[in-house]
Amino acid sequence: MWRNNNMAKGLFIFDGNIGMAPELRWQPGNEKSGGEARPLLKFNVKYDRLVKTQNPDQPYDDKGGFWVSIDYWGRDAEALSKLLQKGMRVRIEGELRQDTWPDKDNPSVMVSGMALTASLIAIMPQRVQSVTLKERTQPHQPHQYGQTS
Repeated sequence: MWRNNNMAKGLFIFDGNIGMAPELRWQPGNEKSGGEARPLLKFNVKYDRLVKTQNPDQPYDDKGGFWVSIDYWGRDAEALSKLLQKGMRVRIEGELRQDTWPDKDNPSVMVSGMALTASLIAIMPQRVQSVTLKERTQPHQPHQYGQTS
């Protein structure tokens, strides 16, 4: 679970599937970042409204939903960009807003939709086949007092 603790406004929390391969961008430094370039992870997630049914052939009924454009500014955006994949189920927490942006196929046309600045991204276990942890590096061992060399 990755959390960026800069959020203090109303939260929107939802589960959904990633609809595109996440894209990592490096934003130029500014006053807020002390001149340091900052990683920005961008992707979209489908907020689905599935309701459980009594029908074993169709256990859920889709009551509609919408796509949410996700921006994640956390320090670990680079690590997340290597983990998150299209189709993966995630839980997202953050500030939801209505936003407008140029259409990717026709930049002269503005489109609108839901966008969210994420403060938390959690990978849900559905469709995850395996997890591999990288080797831990041994931290430098401080000198033990009372030891003789």
